Amino acid sequence: MAPRSGRLLAAQAGPASAVVGLIGSAVGIAPPALGATAAALPAAFLTAVVGLCLGCEMYLLIRRLQPGRMS
Repeated sequence: MAPRSGRLLAAQAGPASAVVGLIGSAVGIAPPALGATAAALPAAFLTAVVGLCLGCEMYLLIRRLQPGRMS
């Protein structure tokens, strides 16, 4: 299981993509709205069906790419 920070990143990614999609739809700019939806739906599907948390995996990848920042 990913550390607490990984779950926090995953929990923040969903609402952030929803806000980007909502603003894009409200303003009438289709690419951000479609991009946010295209990113959120597969992530939610993978979490629900397979149990793979993309936000947690992103956090671990970011931590690996920044080796100097150990806490």
